[in-house]
Amino acid sequence: MASRAPWLAAAAAVIAVVAALLLWRGCRPEPAGPPADFASDAVRLVSPDLELEMVSVRGVAHPAYTDWSCLLACRESRGCRADVKLEIRYRSGSEKRSLIIGGRLEGDTGQTMRIGRVQRPATSVDRIDQVTVSVVAAVKPGAPRPTPVV
Repeated sequence: MASRAPWLAAAAAVIAVVAALLLWRGCRPEPAGPPADFASDAVRLVSPDLELEMVSVRGVAHPAYTDWSCLLACRESRGCRADVKLEIRYRSGSEKRSLIIGGRLEGDTGQTMRIGRVQRPATSVDRIDQVTVSVVAAVKPGAPRPTPVV
């Protein structure tokens, strides 16, 4: 029996090390995956300058960025033609965040228009609280777009 004692002690030590490693691996948090795609058709829209209707706010998550898309329907009797700023207020986990998107709306009454932007780094969106649209400048029909400064 005395000759088995060293072997039993070594086996017990190996089992203890393996068990400790398995427990340690099980306690580590899983690495976070990329954010998920999101969509919301029921978002509160605040638009004091233009009569608009919210169609949807959507996002496509990529590993390095989130591609945002906001669809708005024009309800102005003379059409919607303006350079605008959109502030999207949303929640990512328990954190409140906002994203500013600038662009041009050009559409007749009833037409749906899209404004979008890429956000880096990628972010997860749990809920979209509100979209606020502010007119930066009115645009005449057929007016040329300004050349962006890079």
